[in-house]
Amino acid sequence: MSSTAWIITGSVLVATAIGGVVLYRHRKKSLDTFFNQVYMQSKQIPKKKKNGFLLLMFKESVLSSKKKGKAKGDMTSFTNKLQNPKYLNVQLVQMSSILRDRSKVKDKKMKRALALYDSYFQWEKKQQAAAEKEK
Repeated sequence: MSSTAWIITGSVLVATAIGGVVLYRHRKKSLDTFFNQVYMQSKQIPKKKKNGFLLLMFKESVLSSKKKGKAKGDMTSFTNKLQNPKYLNVQLVQMSSILRDRSKVKDKKMKRALALYDSYFQWEKKQQAAAEKEK
């Protein structure tokens, strides 16, 4: 191989690595921002319904991220659904039953919501540990 081919190959590999790092940092930053929003909204929820409500929030955010034309992280459609108490109660019952038995979940979107739910609690533990460390 000529030296030009080696230079081109090296340049492509370096550009790919830099692109991967930039993408990773962007995703991490946007997820952190989203988790901060969820944390602020979850303070208003009674502790008894918190877990079901969090899963409902993650489910709605996964659904809204799949719809075209919606801004990522836009919670307006979700807050509009919260105005209907019947919808909210039915969804909270469904979410709490899913949390009790995760094995019956077959939907990809719900599995993604459960993954976000688990990631959120890991994030929350890290935030609490950092707060404890600062004290």
